[in-house]
Amino acid sequence: MRTTSARNPLGNAKVAGLLILLSLGCFAMVWFRPFVSGDRLFLFMLWNLFLAWLPYAASVAATLIAGGGNRSGGGRGRPAPGVAGTGLVLVLGALWLLFLPNSTYLTTDFIHLIAGRHRYIDQGAFGYLVWFDIVLFFLFAWCGVFLAYLSTYQFQRLVAIRFGGAAGWTFVGAVSLLTGYGVFLGRIVRLNSWDAWVRPMELIGEVLGNLHWRGASFSLLFGVFMAVTYLFLYHLQEGDR
Repeated sequence: MRTTSARNPLGNAKVAGLLILLSLGCFAMVWFRPFVSGDRLFLFMLWNLFLAWLPYAASVAATLIAGGGNRSGGGRGRPAPGVAGTGLVLVLGALWLLFLPNSTYLTTDFIHLIAGRHRYIDQGAFGYLVWFDIVLFFLFAWCGVFLAYLSTYQFQRLVAIRFGGAAGWTFVGAVSLLTGYGVFLGRIVRLNSWDAWVRPMELIGEVLGNLHWRGASFSLLFGVFMAVTYLFLYHLQEGDR
């Protein structure tokens, strides 16, 4: 794969800047919504959006420490951050993988539109609030998809620099499947990323207790979803270079 230089540790600085503006727009829409709906139902989405930014923050930090992209081209190469730096990159990578499902998780919040269908019925027809909320949920999901892409792109780049392009794409495939499983644990099993520290034994029990075909199907569905969106966004970005 082609790699960008260390001068651009954000992966795609323009997209990152637009995502900041879009996140501010999402924040404004959520805080404006009570004036048109009379309720504060979706304030929790701001927390979900904050969690979706954490893996990207981790990937940017890892790229800066590793000097990701000091070499151009798709060959093997070692950025040589040092032993301490390598250890820190691995820690950031573990944190990134742990929190990455929070980005894709934003796409599942559309379920609240279905669960709260009755709220949108006005005199036997859908009121205008439903259209506001559709745009609101879409913009949050859009943020999540792009944040997942940017952070995964950062780590794919680091893996490709160290081990080669094929290893980078194998990494993307494995991460996509793990993210799908993480979304399952979050949306269906109702686990949180921080449960790994707060209640690790209960977390292990929940994970082992939910190894069934329905969970595997759900995980595969969202794993494929992430892989497909990643491929499209990757080639849109790399195709212009």
